[in-house]
Amino acid sequence: MLPSSPIAHKGQETFSDTPINTGSAYIWANTYSRHSQSAPLTAEISSTNSSLPPALPNTSTLIDQDISGSPMQQQAPLHVLVVEDEIVNRDMVCHMLRHFGHQVSAVDGGRAALLAIQSTPYDVVIMDCRMDDMDGLETTRRLRAGDAGSAGRAIPIIALTAQAFSTDRDACLAAGMNDFLTKPVDIHQLMSAVAHWGHWGQHNAGTEHDDAAHARHKSGRIVAAPQVFDQGVLAALPMVADGSQPHYGALVLDMYFKSLPDLLHTIRQAAIEGDTHKAQHAAHSLKSSSAAVGAFAMAACAANAEAHLRFGHQDMAHLPGQFDTEFDRLCHKLGRQHDLVQKAQYPHAEHC
Repeated sequence: MLPSSPIAHKGQETFSDTPINTGSAYIWANTYSRHSQSAPLTAEISSTNSSLPPALPNTSTLIDQDISGSPMQQQAPLHVLVVEDEIVNRDMVCHMLRHFGHQVSAVDGGRAALLAIQSTPYDVVIMDCRMDDMDGLETTRRLRAGDAGSAGRAIPIIALTAQAFSTDRDACLAAGMNDFLTKPVDIHQLMSAVAHWGHWGQHNAGTEHDDAAHARHKSGRIVAAPQVFDQGVLAALPMVADGSQPHYGALVLDMYFKSLPDLLHTIRQAAIEGDTHKAQHAAHSLKSSSAAVGAFAMAACAANAEAHLRFGHQDMAHLPGQFDTEFDRLCHKLGRQHDLVQKAQYPHAEHC
């Protein structure tokens, strides 16, 4: 397949029905061919659809307000900008939104978001909080200050973050965001938030709202003893569950496994070099992408490592061994279904 033409603004990606190659980001959309190595996983995912309990841990928060109509019903299409630098989460969020008829554009950083919002009218922005070039909080502050013109002062912004601390939520709202959702993304909560704020934005165009005064939240519950791999997470994706893209779960898992060796290698090198910033950033990315595909034990390991580094602990000698253990457990769990781990990039992958 030929790559689609890139949009005019630097750093921006508009999704189509073919693979898009923009810099280092590879976004896959709509039409896929079956990969023979993923067939057993696809069959197993499909066979569980009818009997699945709720698959995702309810770690997200959502506006505590009645919203007319079910968020899972067809919604009036909105133009949504997704600002997320982690490829797996970006792809999944965009697929969910497009599955329900929304027009979606995506950028991989805050600076690109400022350019996009300055030139294109969006109904809602979904903003990752932690990005390399400019984080979501600073991006939001600049938008509210008018750095992207008048549209940025009022456009609804939904925070999307792997952090579930109340202080992080408060920081998002104080920066000027309207709502706060945590990863892994719950489709019902995402669509409810998008529907609410898209409707609000269309009826309050040009109105500047201070510190997200309209956002009201309720806390979720924490799930203990995380599973090594919960296949129900991918099976519950709407495009998999309704049969419109039955192989998407296997494809996004392939994407995750291809990104995994580099992240683990980065953590190992950071531990050797004593670079806590690099290790914390890699752990954050690993936590987010692992939770998104249902690798909850790996996500918990990464969350613990990130918290360890976040609170000033400098000792990282134990981190590679902990991640090796979780990597072995995940490979053992999926070894008969998945062999796409890149052994050359991460020698420990030979155990798979």
